[in-house]
Amino acid sequence: MRLALAGLLLSLLAGVSLRAQSAPGFTLIVATHTAGGEPVSAARVALKSAAGSILKGVTSDTGEVKFESLAPGVYQVTIAAASFDDLAADLNVGPDSANRIDATLTSGASREDSITVQGGVEAIEQGPSAPMVLQREEVKNVPARPATVADALPLAPGIVRLPNGQLRLSGSGEHRSALLVNSADVTNPATGRFGATVPIDSVETMNVLSSPFLAEYGGFTANVISVETRKASDKWHFELNDPLPEFRFRSWHMQGLKSATPRINFGGAIIPERLYILESLQYEMRTTPVITLPFPYNQERNEGANSFTALDYTVSPTNVLSATLHAAKDRTRFANLDFFNPEPTTPNAAASTYAVNLTDRASVAGALVESALSLNTFRDSIWPQGDATLMLSPGGNRGNYFAQQTRTASRVQARETYSAVRNAWGTHNLKFGAVLGGTAEHALVQEHPIDFLDAAGVLAQTIRFTPGQPIQRSDIEIAMFAQDNWVLGPRFALASGIRAEQQRITDTLRVGPREGFVWTPFLEGHTVVRGGVGIFYDRVPLNVYGFNSYPNQIVTQYAPDGSIVGGPTQFANLTEAAVRSESPLIYGKLHPGNFAPSSLNWNVEVEQSFSATFRIRASYLQSESDGLIVLTPQLVQNNSAYVLNGNGNSQLKQFELTAAVRGGKESMFYLSYVRSHAVGNLNEFSNYLSNYPPAAVVPDRYGSLPGDVPNRILAWGTLRLPMQFRFMPKAEYRSGFPYSSFDILQQYVGPANQARFPGYLSVDARLSKDFKVSSKYSVRFAVSGSNLTDHFNPVSVHSNVSDQQYGFFFGQYRRRYTADFDVIF
Repeated sequence: MRLALAGLLLSLLAGVSLRAQSAPGFTLIVATHTAGGEPVSAARVALKSAAGSILKGVTSDTGEVKFESLAPGVYQVTIAAASFDDLAADLNVGPDSANRIDATLTSGASREDSITVQGGVEAIEQGPSAPMVLQREEVKNVPARPATVADALPLAPGIVRLPNGQLRLSGSGEHRSALLVNSADVTNPATGRFGATVPIDSVETMNVLSSPFLAEYGGFTANVISVETRKASDKWHFELNDPLPEFRFRSWHMQGLKSATPRINFGGAIIPERLYILESLQYEMRTTPVITLPFPYNQERNEGANSFTALDYTVSPTNVLSATLHAAKDRTRFANLDFFNPEPTTPNAAASTYAVNLTDRASVAGALVESALSLNTFRDSIWPQGDATLMLSPGGNRGNYFAQQTRTASRVQARETYSAVRNAWGTHNLKFGAVLGGTAEHALVQEHPIDFLDAAGVLAQTIRFTPGQPIQRSDIEIAMFAQDNWVLGPRFALASGIRAEQQRITDTLRVGPREGFVWTPFLEGHTVVRGGVGIFYDRVPLNVYGFNSYPNQIVTQYAPDGSIVGGPTQFANLTEAAVRSESPLIYGKLHPGNFAPSSLNWNVEVEQSFSATFRIRASYLQSESDGLIVLTPQLVQNNSAYVLNGNGNSQLKQFELTAAVRGGKESMFYLSYVRSHAVGNLNEFSNYLSNYPPAAVVPDRYGSLPGDVPNRILAWGTLRLPMQFRFMPKAEYRSGFPYSSFDILQQYVGPANQARFPGYLSVDARLSKDFKVSSKYSVRFAVSGSNLTDHFNPVSVHSNVSDQQYGFFFGQYRRRYTADFDVIF
């Protein structure tokens, strides 16, 4: 089986060197004119294929531009012209589609899009997995001013951010989702987390897919975040955002610098119609006040830089080469600062990410062939403020943080895909691909003593640690897939696919079949019904296999008089063999670490378009996950141990209702409601094998997951007003996050995650105005307000039953206003 997989992969990769001269493809003519029928010259037209390659052209004096030798498939066409509103539409290029589209452009004062596409793509061409699409222009000016992709993701209905800063996607942690940038996997192979994400200014779209039933996606059981970056055009542009720093004022007196977040974004043609460059660079220096601590000892300090460079070279109308480089460095002082963990007890952290991706897209014999090679490196360091023993007590902690880590991880990945359209009893949109990757991790974890004190300050327990051992792990990943979106007619399509994945370190082969459909029950096509079912597998991070090199805990318990009542007991770090799967789709040997976390997901969705500017989508998603990796305290042959096993499971039920309205250039509004229920085993490995592990290991419990939010209402958008004003409102209401009660030894008291924070409500807004300074550049001034209703949204709770303030919620960020300005060239 392994030889067969490798052989098929090599045969696909070898296709690159066997490319002959591109065979003639299809021709498309785009014609632009005004409402009165006059041709529009110098309009910029771009065709973006489903694979991400972009062809560009400019209309002539007759208002036409011709694209030749196009590969068959679905394209997104965008049209932009001075003094006219932009247009966008999807179309199908193939033997049964017309070779001309006519677009009516309207002036910026009003917008009534009209684009006629003979043989245009129907909804069924888009497949069974319709993403939530976040456009850069839509999200970058919301009140929070997101700087990166990770900052913007909570604008999607099913994604929330926990108080500790972690993202939860459809109730699950980052390690159960996949993050792709231009189809390249950029998740950290050691931890499974996203790490530093690309600057928002470099992004064209962020596609949030909940369990996409397309076999090209793998290595996840929850969501896929697929980011497509921007492409430069022939015209150079330059943007300077937030050039001035923000100063801190207290009692009407300036007390130092609070933040500086300048961002520069520029791009254009180095060689017109041939070589293009896009650069996004941002610097961030930010001090975040922690409301539960007194000034000046409440400042979490963060400093870093984030850069993304993209180069696109058009070899020919049928061949495009792309190269991207992402580099990010970040340093944090007093990480995770809060009331219970003042400055001395917090760690410092430094992280860096480097990613290079090379892609070749070519039309070959009427098909699209995409070859890519990517390299990612990640480095993380965490260290305490000093070497003092960490002392934990019900009312707050003192001493120094206990864990010190250094970790370097890397991934090299080669990808090859082949896309084609074939006609046989309908239209088949075929796609085949293979992935070959190598990953590695080098790490060292050392941990310092911990003392547990009761409310009176009397020692109750100590934890001492054996020295950690160097971790060196590597893996080889192989995946292959085949999928067919079979359009049976103008109102129904069937999407079938299968994906096989193998991780050498797990010694398992996992096969995931997927099936979906799209149906337009009514002739006009305004109603679309989608659905699908599939089996998905998580990629197992490398740090799971370094667990036995972590320091062992030595636990000793004390009576109030200081005598030893338990221990010292040493807990070994063990990895258990997963129970042999009953699934015929998982092949592997029975040995420690043979994990294959899997999920059976299905959904059904109905989308109704009431007009070109208003649509509503309702969907239901259900996920049953099994074989999840959890950490549990156990007795193994009468010896105490912390054991990693594959006995975890989880369940998600999620209903989503989303409405989208567009009303002219730049005006849009989203309103969504999500009802969800996410439960599962709480001791996921990612809680403990992470950058900031907790001091104590608790018994595994089954309950509400940390990101379980039964109800969430989210509304946001942009309203373009007269006189170059823009109004960007954002409002969110959600159920409070779950939390647990603990005793003085940081162990559960009562059921885990049974209590909840109060409901969260925040109404934010941003108002901006553009001033034309000259014909070349403008200045945009803006004022933003957060929590305008001054609603009580506590950030912390006294959760230790021995704390005199047990059950008391506290810490609220009150109503706040800020101002900023941007320079746009």
